[in-house]
This record gives sequence, structure tokens and C-alpha cells, in this order.
Amino acid sequence: MIVSARVSALTSPAFQARSTDRAMILRTTTLSPLLLALCLAAPLGCKKQVTSTKLPDPVVAVAPAADPALVSLTSALAQELIAADSPSELRVRLRIDAAELARAKRPPISVVLVMDTSGSMEGRAIADARAAARALVDGLAEGDHFAVVTFDSRADVLVPATIIDPDSRDAIHQRIAEMTARGTTDLAAGLAAGLAEAQRGYLSDGVNRVVLLSDGVPNDASMIAALSQQAAAMRVSVTAFGLGLEYDETLLSGLAQHTGGKFHFIEDSAAVAAVFRDEVLRLEQLAARNLTLTLLPGPGVTIEGVVGHSGAAMANRGLQLGLGELSEGSTRDLIVRLRVGPHQGGVTLELLDAVLNFQDAVVGAGALERRIFVAARASADPAAIAASRDPEVERQIARALADAATVEAIALARSGQIAAANALLDRAEPEARGAAIKLSDPELKAQAEGLIKLRKALPTLGPAPQPSQPQPTAMIAAPSAPDTPDTSPATVKRTHARAMQRLQGE
Repeated sequence: MIVSARVSALTSPAFQARSTDRAMILRTTTLSPLLLALCLAAPLGCKKQVTSTKLPDPVVAVAPAADPALVSLTSALAQELIAADSPSELRVRLRIDAAELARAKRPPISVVLVMDTSGSMEGRAIADARAAARALVDGLAEGDHFAVVTFDSRADVLVPATIIDPDSRDAIHQRIAEMTARGTTDLAAGLAAGLAEAQRGYLSDGVNRVVLLSDGVPNDASMIAALSQQAAAMRVSVTAFGLGLEYDETLLSGLAQHTGGKFHFIEDSAAVAAVFRDEVLRLEQLAARNLTLTLLPGPGVTIEGVVGHSGAAMANRGLQLGLGELSEGSTRDLIVRLRVGPHQGGVTLELLDAVLNFQDAVVGAGALERRIFVAARASADPAAIAASRDPEVERQIARALADAATVEAIALARSGQIAAANALLDRAEPEARGAAIKLSDPELKAQAEGLIKLRKALPTLGPAPQPSQPQPTAMIAAPSAPDTPDTSPATVKRTHARAMQRLQGE
């Protein structure tokens, strides 16, 4: 992997002067003991440098602001009572809400744009990408940080981490105009260079984001998982945009989810600029950042996972999940899968402790926490158990399970496991359809029909089956014609994007 950083990235004299000043301050601060020793030995030679160095202002401790009570964490069960004296599977809905609050000033933003400039972007796509990059930088405020990394057969730091002001904004526009399409798709090199620039421009009191746009499959994806872990450790979220119909949706959505970012599908390159503007607007409306949810099970309870979130990691006795940022006025729902052992009737089951940690992004309240305890009761009365159901929560859980099956089936097909993907959909489709009938839910019925269409389109992702190999019997009817819209790659991309949008809480 070759990463070339252009030292002369910005040609503006004002920008070069600011960069030189910044470098001089860093060198002076780092080497001040050595400079003092040299000055004592040769005062005449050092006098000018020492007298021109301004001592830093004294650090004044400022107490954090009071908790604005903007973010809340609540829970709900599909049913409050569970059957006694037998093991049970439970699903808990955890809801994270952020109220709307007028703010005088948003937190500073550091954005690194990592742009695919491989040969497949030639023509209208690269022209639209340049326009979108200009829209992104124009949406940032003075004092924000911005960088641009392009990747084709290699990665290139087109604009190093830069503080936005009128002069630097003009210089950045000039560099963006130089973006051209060529070569192959070394996405890993681009992401690595982007994370390096994110570290250079990191804002400890602000929002740090990598915005990645790609229209193709990377040359080598083996390093992406490690880079995803690096981004998560840096607390830098990656918002990933898949452009067109040739990108790897499993790779990009997984990268976004594991770093607490968002994934979006852009079918037409003409829409990239508007999507980038929306991304800046979303960053300006954050209520909380660096959200981490920790789930601790009660006695006799096993946490089996969070529906649609494969990035949860083991933490002590439970799970920990990074959730990135939360915008004002938004709601994010998470479905937690539990397994509970048998209990006597009338006993209260201590199911779960859920702890949400985050950084306030509104008034400077610093690190905050929300904590809830979830419990249920065991009952030997079937009528009481049925009466304790919450149809709305059941409906939401069924939708999430259908979306999670969609994403998982596409991931299996991407890895060549078409038979396993088909088997998963063969189970998920009748479950979704049955739940749609039971709960009278048209949206869930549409999801079930989408699973049928997806099953027909999955062969476009995997290798063609060998004629000598017997094929599994399909539980869902095959398409009547091979060239129907259901067999096009667009079906996979659109179905995947809709599922991810709902799982992300959008």
C-alpha cells in the first residue's frame, strides 16, 4: 500500500504562512528545555527566537455545565409476563431519545473526506463527486477542520488537515478541481490515509468524522476490519456512502456500523452533493456523541445479541455496543435478544441493566450517563400472559428481525454462501408474513414480499452454481423470467439500503 502525501497540497501563501506558524509553535513548545539550554550557552544567537515566543496563557479550570437532560433511555417488553417453569426467549426494546433544544453554538467539526477516484468514476461520476466535495467544504463553518484523501491505485492526501477560513476554503476548492478518475480501487489505503488525517485534525471537544464515498469493490479488503477497529478506538465515526450498483454493500455498511457511523446508498451520482449537505446538517444538530451502550444480564439470563448489530463486543458479563452520535429530535431503537431460564410463577425476573454513556454535544456538560433496570414476572396463567402483550412493541420487533435477516442474507451471498442465504430467507419470510397477519401490519407484509424479491436476486452476488452440483429445493418460487427487475443488482442494493435505514433508526 502506497500512501503519497503532497507536501505542497495548498498553494495559497496565507495558508502556507499559517502552516509554518503552526509548525514553529509545535517545535518551540516541544523543545523549549533544549532551547533554554542553548540560550544560556549562546545568548546572542538565541535572543531573537526566545523573545519572540509568547508564553501560553494560564490554564483556568472551568466546571462543566449542568446536564441539559436532553437524552433519555427507556425500555419496553413485547410482553410483561412470561411462562413459568420453562425456558423463555425474550426481546427487549431499548429506546434512546434526544429532545430538540435551541442552541447558540454548535460544537466544532473535523471532517475527512475519503473519495474514490478509481477509473470506474470517470465521466459524470467524478464531476458530480467534485461538486459534492465543494458542497461539503462550503457547508462547514470557519474554525472547523477539513481534509481530502483520494484513492485509486494508491492513496493521495489531496488536502491535509486544514482549519477552515476564507483563504483555506478557496485553496481547498482549487485542489478539489484537480480530482481525476484513474486506476483501480485501493480503498484500504484511502481509509488508512483518511484516519491519519483524522488524527492530525482531531478535536477533543468536537465531532470527528470520516466521510467515505466508493462506487466499487476494493482491490484487497483484508485490512478493512483492522482499520474499522482503529477508527472505533480513535472515536472517529465513518459515514459510508455506496454509489451506483457495483459497490460492496456488506463491507461499507459494516464499516459504518462498527465505528458508530451511518451507511447510505446513492443510486445516482447527481444526488451526492445534496446528501453531503444533509450530512453536514446532521453534524450541526448533534445532541450527544461517543454513545456507548453496556448491557449486563441478570441472574440466569443470557444476552444473545442486539438485532441487526453485529459489532457488539463482550464486556465483563455482558455486551458493549458503540453507537456513534445522536441528533436532536431523533429516536433510536435497539432490540435486545435474551434467553431466560425457568422460574416459579409470581417471581420477578431481573433481566437486564442497561447503561448509556455519552458526551454532551449541546452545552458542554461533558461525560454523562443514563441507566435503567429491566424486569419481568413469571406466570402460570396463559390468559394473563396473552393479556400482557404489547402489539406495538411486537410489531417493531418483527420488523427489525426481517430487516436483520435481509442484511445477513446479503452478507452470506456476498461471501459465496448462496444456499445458506436462501435457507435464512426461507425461514424469515414466513415468519414475517405470519407476524404481519397476526399484527395487521401492512409494512411488515411489504417486508415479507421484499424478502421474496431478494431471494430471487441473490444469485447476482455469488458465483454461478456448477451444473454438476444438485441445487437445494426452493421453498419460495423462482422468478418466471431471468431478466425481470427482481433479478437485477438494483434490487439487492435497494433492499439492503431500506433495511439498513430502518435498523439505523432513520
